[in-house]
Amino acid sequence: FLLPHLGQLRDPRRMKGMEAACLRILRAVKDGETIGVFTDYDVDGVCSAVLLHRFFTGIGTPPPVVFFPDRTSDGYGLNTRGIDELHAQGVTLLITADCGVTAHDEVAYACSLGMDVIVTDHHEMDAALPRAWAVINPKQSDCPFFGEDLCGAGVVFHLVVALRSMLREMGHGALPNLRDELDIVAMATVADAVSLSGLNRILVKEGLEVLNAASKVGLSALVRIAGLRKELITRDIGYILGPRINAAGRVAHARKAFDLLTTEDSGHAQRLAMELDMLNRTRQSHEQAVLDAALERLRSRPPAGHVVVVWGDRWHIGVLGIVASRLAALYSRPAVVISVNEGRGTGSGRSVPGVDLHRALEEVSPLLNTYGGHKMAVGLSVDEKRIAELAASLEEVLGRMSGHAGPPAFEVDLAVSPFDLSGAFIDELDLLAPHGEGNPEPVLLIPSMEVVGVTTYKDGQSKLVLRHSNRVFHTLRSPLVNGSFGQGSRLDVAFTPVKVLVNGHRYLYLSLKALAPRR
Repeated sequence: FLLPHLGQLRDPRRMKGMEAACLRILRAVKDGETIGVFTDYDVDGVCSAVLLHRFFTGIGTPPPVVFFPDRTSDGYGLNTRGIDELHAQGVTLLITADCGVTAHDEVAYACSLGMDVIVTDHHEMDAALPRAWAVINPKQSDCPFFGEDLCGAGVVFHLVVALRSMLREMGHGALPNLRDELDIVAMATVADAVSLSGLNRILVKEGLEVLNAASKVGLSALVRIAGLRKELITRDIGYILGPRINAAGRVAHARKAFDLLTTEDSGHAQRLAMELDMLNRTRQSHEQAVLDAALERLRSRPPAGHVVVVWGDRWHIGVLGIVASRLAALYSRPAVVISVNEGRGTGSGRSVPGVDLHRALEEVSPLLNTYGGHKMAVGLSVDEKRIAELAASLEEVLGRMSGHAGPPAFEVDLAVSPFDLSGAFIDELDLLAPHGEGNPEPVLLIPSMEVVGVTTYKDGQSKLVLRHSNRVFHTLRSPLVNGSFGQGSRLDVAFTPVKVLVNGHRYLYLSLKALAPRR
């Protein structure tokens, strides 16, 4: 756990469906077939397509034709418009990435056009699989990789590793070093909020080393534009780099992010990175507008004990998942945010550790038109007239699943003294990284801290200056303060210690996780 390395990875050729998929792909490469990729528009989907593009070009094969759906007009998942477009470009072998495992009709349609289909996915499945040439998904119960919570790009990485292994056995030389692609895998794994345990811990730990080596032109440009001047950690992917890549698919088109991650032209990379940064600012504006509207509704209609469900007219659908994440963090329970347009609701949900939101949706599925995802992140569509019933049903189901009444308590790992926060102690905590879903950052508690300063920003977030035992601590910006605590207040403060480099010097800040007024 403390020293994960690539030697601990498992043989990808043992993954169910892998052998058949590799043999079909290698036949397509040998015969010069046109290979198509249909992927999602988020970070995971974009990175999956990037891995396939870079692998095929790395072995001297023409890159695949890649199709990204439009978030607004197409929605999530494999669709006939994309299949038709790929077919028109001569695609005879279609590889899905980060989607397709429940797309029975669409896979059948592609096959009817003469395409062979290989599905690579990581989402929850139906009882039956689509009738594809091969289905690669570790969530298949009889797959030797069952239990590994890989993201879509993690599945694709195992596919290209298996392909490379077969090519080496066939005598091909000058094959790409796939360790160089682990920064892309790490980006997708962290951004998709899958568990950072097992294989994912290895992939992200090694991927961060590649990312910090700044080997890719596009990622290096994005890091510079984002203003990162330190050793990158998972928080930088989750909160700084990932949102900029995601912004393309949320408010423009995912191909901009794909182009950034595949270009070798530094000037082009700089321009694309600047454009993604601007798109992210636009996304932040949409996000704040929806968050403000959601919080206003929740003030007049407080959420019940186990779930937050909030909806409004024509909220920007590209930011629903982010707002759901913010609400889940603020209320310490799952959150579902729904945008209503012409009587139909499109929603995204985000969960909290220990609560399987996808399973809850399964139980209320008669109320839904469509739904999908995994335990921590879901998407759904529902008729407007059924949203209130959906909220009540989710409350009942999640209450039954939790086994207790009322909202969950916020859990703290360790109460500490202000004098415990030494440099050596923080360095020891770093051994537990990388942090994320399944391996959260340690949360510490210092009781009865005095607020000696408050700085509030236009977006509603605040920084605190806290004092205890004559030691003074500064916090990072946080929405938790929300104007509730003024100078002189005494708070129990739950936080994660964060090292920040400023002008070459390392300073300790507190990243707030929960606040409670001292009684």
